[in-house]
Amino acid sequence: MTSVEFDFSELDKLTVSIEDAAPDLGSKMVKVIRTSAYRGRQEWIKSARKNAGPHLPAYPTSVDFDPVDVADGEIFTELGPNLERNQGALGIVEDAPGGVRSKPQRNYERAEKVIEADLVKGTLIALDQSLREKGLS
Repeated sequence: MTSVEFDFSELDKLTVSIEDAAPDLGSKMVKVIRTSAYRGRQEWIKSARKNAGPHLPAYPTSVDFDPVDVADGEIFTELGPNLERNQGALGIVEDAPGGVRSKPQRNYERAEKVIEADLVKGTLIALDQSLREKGLS
């Protein structure tokens, strides 16, 4: 029989640190999410410009994100083609079924990678700043 033991003492310290930082961490996280959404938008536009071709010249600039909102303890925004902007409704090209006349563009995949990396980095920076301001780091 094989047994595995884990040392969770460091994780417990991180939990305490996050709880200590929590009161002002929220405002920092709003900034992190806004910055990540902006960078994701830039990557989506860049990818869409490469893939849009002559038939979708305005589609790339239809990509935007909603203002960051806080509700019920969640911080969120939405990123993607804005249906009210010129050619925004053509966001269907992202997951087009493919075939002779259209292929799926999936420009959002590059944006997701940028956002994922940016959120991790930004969250760690925000946590560190919050802890330093409280003299806990």
